[in-house]
Amino acid sequence: MEKLTQHNYWTIIATGLIAFVLSGIWYSPMVFGEIWETYRNPPNPEIPRWTMAFGPLRELIVAYVLAKLTLLLNLSQYKDTLKLVFLLWISFHAVGMVGAILWDHMQWQLGAVHAGDWLMKMTFMGIVLTKWLNKKSISLKNQ
Repeated sequence: MEKLTQHNYWTIIATGLIAFVLSGIWYSPMVFGEIWETYRNPPNPEIPRWTMAFGPLRELIVAYVLAKLTLLLNLSQYKDTLKLVFLLWISFHAVGMVGAILWDHMQWQLGAVHAGDWLMKMTFMGIVLTKWLNKKSISLKNQ
């Protein structure tokens, strides 16, 4: 089993940061920003700027865990990684949003936007990390 190298850590960091940017687009008025603003608990206060410094940590943690699982499970095919991503997403993010809808009175539309954001990000991270972490083994197979 291949271990994470310093080179792979930069890939994980880049993947996590790009996923954070993709999330910003997801919540923009071009995509789902209007639904997000409509269904957030009123009043919708301005989001403090300092939270943006900590926001990407979530994506960085998920990118790291996906990279570790990709290596531990020896995933080299996109379809296998996407199955794992879907299982992780439904087990944690989707179920968490359903809990928030049932017990915290979150509007289902808001829960769907949040859950969809994580499905999109995790799919992106899974594909990129599978391709990158298997780059070396792919090039060895072609020789």
